[in-house]
Amino acid sequence: MNSTKLIPKAEIHVHLEATIAPDLCKKFAKRNQVALPNDIFGDHYAYAWEDFYDFIKKYDVVTSVIHTPEDYSELTYNYLKECAENNVIYVEAMISSTHAKKKGMSYHSFLEGVVDGANQAKKDFGIISKYIMNGIRHLGFESVHQTALEVLENPHIDLVGFGLAGDELHFPPNLFVKTFDMLKEAKFPITVHAGEWDGPENIRKAIELLHPTRLGHGVRSIEDLNLINYIKDKNIVLETCPTSNIATKIYNSYKDHPVKELFDKGVKITVNSDDPPFFNASIAGEYEVMRSLGLNDEELKSLTKNAIDSAFCKEEIKKELLGKI
Repeated sequence: MNSTKLIPKAEIHVHLEATIAPDLCKKFAKRNQVALPNDIFGDHYAYAWEDFYDFIKKYDVVTSVIHTPEDYSELTYNYLKECAENNVIYVEAMISSTHAKKKGMSYHSFLEGVVDGANQAKKDFGIISKYIMNGIRHLGFESVHQTALEVLENPHIDLVGFGLAGDELHFPPNLFVKTFDMLKEAKFPITVHAGEWDGPENIRKAIELLHPTRLGHGVRSIEDLNLINYIKDKNIVLETCPTSNIATKIYNSYKDHPVKELFDKGVKITVNSDDPPFFNASIAGEYEVMRSLGLNDEELKSLTKNAIDSAFCKEEIKKELLGKI
C-alpha cells in the first residue's frame, strides 16, 4: 500500500487548466476541432518542453483545447476524482478567466462550468474544492486589474481568492500595486507567485507591496535568513511545489530542494502539484516526496493542516475539514 495513502491531503497551488491529462487533451482537441502539433506529447513528461519559456508556450498550446463551459466542467470533475482517490479532502485551484474569454466564453459561463464539475465531484466523492482567479503578469497591468475588478464586481461563493501568476522575472511586484491595494481594501484574500524564479529582494517586495497571506512557491526565500524570519513573523504560508521546481531546473534534486530546510526552520509550508501532467507531479506524489525527506505521519498531517488553516474558504468549511485529519 502507498505509505501516504491514509494521510488526508490538501492542495492549494494547482492551475486547473494545467491538470489536463493527455487523453483528455486529445478528446477536447477532437471535440473542438483543434489540430495539435505531434511534438506536444512527451516521453519524459506527459507533455514535451525544453525550458521554462518553452513550457509556457507549450502550456498555451495544450490548454488551447479547452473551449467550452462543458470542457471546464469535465476537466474539473476529472481532476477532483483523481484527487479524491488519493485521500485529498480539499483543493483550492487557480483558474483563468483570461484563457476562457480568449475562447469565447463569458466570465459567468466559464465559472459555472467549473462549479458544475466541482459540485458533481463533491456529490460523488465528498471532495470539497474552491477557486482562485489568477491575473497573468505578462499580459500587463491592465489585464490583471480588469480581471481583479471583474472578480470583485461579481461575487461567487466558490471564488474565494485572487492570485498573481506568470512571468515573475520581467513583471515585478511594483507594477501591480494599485490592483492589490484595491483587493486588500475589499478584504479579498491574496496569494502571489514569488520566489520561484526571482530571489529574496522581490519576494520581500511582493509581501510588502501586494499584501499576500500566502506565496506561490516562495522557496528562494531560503537564501536570506532575515526574509525567512520576516515570513514567519507575518505568518505567511508557502505553497511549495518541489517536483515542479526540479522539472523546471530551479533545483537539481529533492535533496537540493530547500523544502525540508524551510520546514525545519518552522516556516509554514504546504506541498502542491502546480501543473501535474507537465511535470509528472501529483499531490499524492508530493506527500511521498516529503515522506522520503524524513517527515513522519504527524508531520505530513501538519502540511494538510497548514493548507486548510491558510485556505481562503469559510471558517465552517475549515472546521469540517480539520475534523477529518
